[in-house]
Amino acid sequence: MLRIMLADDSRFFRSIERQFLQKTPAQVVEVASSDDLFSQLEVEKPQLLFLAWSMRPLTGEECCRRIKATPAFRDLPVILVCDQDMPGQVDSARRAGCDAVLSKPLHRQLFLQAGRQFLSGIREHRQSCFMAVNFEWQGETLRGKSLDISSGGIFVESPADVPVGEALTLSFVLPGTDRLISCRGEVVWLNRRPNPLKPHYPTGFGLRFSGLSPHLAEEFGRLARR
Repeated sequence: MLRIMLADDSRFFRSIERQFLQKTPAQVVEVASSDDLFSQLEVEKPQLLFLAWSMRPLTGEECCRRIKATPAFRDLPVILVCDQDMPGQVDSARRAGCDAVLSKPLHRQLFLQAGRQFLSGIREHRQSCFMAVNFEWQGETLRGKSLDISSGGIFVESPADVPVGEALTLSFVLPGTDRLISCRGEVVWLNRRPNPLKPHYPTGFGLRFSGLSPHLAEEFGRLARR
């Protein structure tokens, strides 16, 4: 099971982050102060740390510098969560050695995308979604059907022998709309007979979206949470 630590002096923001992770099979540990953070790092040995700038008595920046200067902790991925409308904190966070930066207010898809850079097992809400999907491959436009969707990706039912790692351009019309969506993604897993990864799924592939605008990612996320 994954081990993730949420360090924020605000119970409100810790509860939001925990809610974002509710689909992820992980042991989630919360700490509310820098003193608790350093006492629990040794005990819990998390694989990923979301660290708020607003921590006390040491700030998130100071905590990050100390973590990266400690041999036992320096390889721990640290995502520093800066305060709202404080662009100067972002530069300071990077100088402190953090591995990624987020800013409040927190957005579900950006939070999960940041976490998946370091732990691929972080999951998103997925929703059954049946629609026609066109995709470009080897100079041809092929047609498949979606099975489910999230703000991070989509499963496409198709007999096409698309390999893992292939970049594709998709186009589809979301249910309940008449707007044509065009986006790109990378094939990250295959479901093929005789040894499908998910026997209850049809033949096809799972694709991770890439380069989505925040607006489009949020739209997919809302659809997945219905």
